[in-house]
Amino acid sequence: MADEKKIRLIAYLNRDITEILPYLNAVIKGASYNKGASTLTFAKERRLINLYNMKITIAKADDIIDAWHILDEIKILINKTHENRANVKPSYEEKVKVTALQIYGWLPKTNCRSCGEATCLAFACRLLLGEQKLSKCTPLSAEQKFAENKKIMQELAEALGVS
Repeated sequence: MADEKKIRLIAYLNRDITEILPYLNAVIKGASYNKGASTLTFAKERRLINLYNMKITIAKADDIIDAWHILDEIKILINKTHENRANVKPSYEEKVKVTALQIYGWLPKTNCRSCGEATCLAFACRLLLGEQKLSKCTPLSAEQKFAENKKIMQELAEALGVS
């Protein structure tokens, strides 16, 4: 269920950062890069961060001040990486560091079987492998209380290339 005390932020960039994503992939531990979609996904503490060519999304920020602080850290990281790119070997490797257990954490955990799987954890495993579609999770799609998690899961699935 979405935490009503947390916020989600979408920041639009004034420059395309596609060319810097492979460098960021090399410097951010645990990042998941999708070259085809030009996205980089990583977690910072409990926050899920997605970098796109022209936008940044941050999920689960404590409040607007926390969101701005994280956004500022990301901006500094992007700028420093860009300035230092001559000393960084870009990584075009499409690393998937997100686990099924992490995906399970964003699911409703109802074990309703409407997706055809016995449990939500089994669904998370199959989703991560690209053997399931996010749209098959009926509670995530139908119940308003899961709307925030649905947005986060859609972004994550897109970034991982398993939507």
